[in-house]
Amino acid sequence: MAGTIRGQYPTIIRPVRAMCTGRVSVDMIMRAFGKGADGVAVIG
Repeated sequence: MAGTIRGQYPTIIRPVRAMCTGRVSVDMIMRAFGKGADGVAVIG
């Protein structure tokens, strides 16, 4: 909801926009975990 009302996200959340959830590959998710992410949410 914060994105639709242009609100602020907590600093621990980093949104990354993709044109389509189908374009999010397993490699992208694994790279996020490799860089220290505790979780990844792909929401469409």
